[in-house]
Amino acid sequence: MSNKFDDIFSHDPLGLLNVQSAEKTPERTSSEKRLIESFEEINQFYEENNREPKIGSNIVEFMLASRLQGIRNNPSKVKMLLPFDFYNLLKDDESKSITVEDILGDDPMNLLITNEDDSIFNIKHVKTVDRIRPDYVARRKKCADFENYEALFQAVHDDLKNGRRKLVEFKEENLEEGKFFVLRGVLLFLEKSDHKESVFKFESGTRIRNEGRTRCVFDNGTESTMLFRSLYKALLQDGFEVSDYQEMVSERTIDDTDKQNGYIYVLSSLSTNPQIMKTKDLYKIGCCSGAVSDRIKNASLEPTYLLSDVKVVLTARCYNINVFQLEGAIHDFFSKSNVSLEVIDKIGNIHHPKEWFVAPLPIIEEAINLIINDDISNYEYNPEMGLIVKKISQM
Repeated sequence: MSNKFDDIFSHDPLGLLNVQSAEKTPERTSSEKRLIESFEEINQFYEENNREPKIGSNIVEFMLASRLQGIRNNPSKVKMLLPFDFYNLLKDDESKSITVEDILGDDPMNLLITNEDDSIFNIKHVKTVDRIRPDYVARRKKCADFENYEALFQAVHDDLKNGRRKLVEFKEENLEEGKFFVLRGVLLFLEKSDHKESVFKFESGTRIRNEGRTRCVFDNGTESTMLFRSLYKALLQDGFEVSDYQEMVSERTIDDTDKQNGYIYVLSSLSTNPQIMKTKDLYKIGCCSGAVSDRIKNASLEPTYLLSDVKVVLTARCYNINVFQLEGAIHDFFSKSNVSLEVIDKIGNIHHPKEWFVAPLPIIEEAINLIINDDISNYEYNPEMGLIVKKISQM
């Protein structure tokens, strides 16, 4: 008997019986897990829109497009994400993702051709579990009356850009008809929901949950009748709530008892330096105790103004506040969008001005309002989205 086994193991021309001991797969770090999760959002966008996110579209799509470009520019990230690149979004010819169809189509020895009863797709001896199954799976389809919502979506996008609305943490109690949300980078309008509390009884016990369908209209011209619970889970995992419309007005009123301490100003550069000219939304934010015109009269001679003339695009009087503390608070708030610039003066000295930032002007105005009204601690600036967003509470 032993000789027969020896013959079998010794005659293995394809090396099928030469099995190496399996190595334990190292556990992923938290940063790797976050990277994979962020790439999954891009995959989900592709699944729902049949294209990759593009820069120059709406703000949330811009965020995904910027993230994808950053991954493509980092070889180590590309290498780690290749197993998750189901749609060849990383565009690496040497490492195209392998699909199930590729595997089944590349079977020169017909190892995957079997009797139907023995098929690898015929799952046996698997214990079934109690599940609440939907009556059908909702899929997005073209919204036939999208023209009724198009202007509404555009208005919400404008409000987000101008600070009249914000992206805030999603809360279940706010999942109501007539509200806007952002799901996986796409703005949606919850037009209708017929959910109600339902009771399900199983051998394992009784379960109670909200059941019913919704009508969700998306700003890419599609709609879905997904389950209320599915929408809730999706938003909880990867979504934001869009706040209600708010007028940007200061809560403070000025009277004779108030003391003016100075000015806050926002400047744009008139430099002919190509690097500076091509930088969109580049502004210098500062404060001064005297007139702004006096502060900038010699701008073309001062490195802090990029050795060029500047244009005043916004000024505001400051009352009952330390203008230099206000300036520091604004610089801290926009620190993630601080730009490193280099200018050379007439005698060849190199200077690196510090107080220039890339942010849309309405966002800067909104930040000033939040600081003056002492509400800035609840918000942060997201440079990828170009928006001020409410801080997500720590669990």
